[in-house]
Amino acid sequence: MRILVTGGAGFIGRNLVSRLLSDGHEVTIYDNFSSSKKEPVGAARIVEGDIRDADDVARAMRGHGAVFHLAAIKEIRNVDEDLIYNTNFIGSKVVFEAAKEQDAKVVFASSAAVYGEAKLCREADECRPTNQYGKSKLKAEKLCGGFVARLFNVYGPNGHGVVNTFCRLIPKYEPVTVYGHGTQTRDFIYIDDVVNALVTGLQLEGVYNVGTGKETSVLEVADMVHEMTKAKPDIKFTAPFPGEVMRSKADISKIQQTEWFPKTELGDGIRKILISEGFDFSVVESLK
Repeated sequence: MRILVTGGAGFIGRNLVSRLLSDGHEVTIYDNFSSSKKEPVGAARIVEGDIRDADDVARAMRGHGAVFHLAAIKEIRNVDEDLIYNTNFIGSKVVFEAAKEQDAKVVFASSAAVYGEAKLCREADECRPTNQYGKSKLKAEKLCGGFVARLFNVYGPNGHGVVNTFCRLIPKYEPVTVYGHGTQTRDFIYIDDVVNALVTGLQLEGVYNVGTGKETSVLEVADMVHEMTKAKPDIKFTAPFPGEVMRSKADISKIQQTEWFPKTELGDGIRKILISEGFDFSVVESLK
């Protein structure tokens, strides 16, 4: 199948494109490269463009039987809210309309941010997002008409979130910043499990949580990196960011009724990142 991947040059996108190519699909990456490098991913074709440009998106979509829509503004700190809205909602609307014209299957990467503050996030629950990122994603979901993956906190080698930051800085004894008290929890899901869920979405319709069903605090992640590397974290606490939720945990009972389930435990995922960052575990082993 010919598949278009918007945001295909990003962290999740590059991993997804590699998987689709290995599955035998013909893949086109559509990206504006505002937050990613213009580097080849296997045999994937690269088209530079903005998802808000209807003509460019329509041209890129022609001849494709499916689209994985990953392109979005993900950062909410110090980012103009109009840009977030116009990219995540208006841009998504453009992509979905172009897919409809081609009768193409849509797999949409949404976010746990649509839930807002919730101790346990269930797909059927009312969503009350606390920031423009979550609000724009929720509005886009209502237009999707395909498979919607509500991704929780994705991490893995070459990722950009708190797990990756801690794995990169703590072993070097460099300071790490924690917003608030660090007691806020997240459901951390490994990149390979996310890619598997997105690919499964080619055969599904509806909204599905993609997480592990477990919550871990930010400070617990720091402790895990400390335990593995024996490097004591140098934590700099700063004011909590407005709109940040305190707890996040996925109910994954719905997606577990399909062929998908999370395979990578957080500790194993952290170890893989540390290895990718060049950490030498033999040094730790020699201390025992």
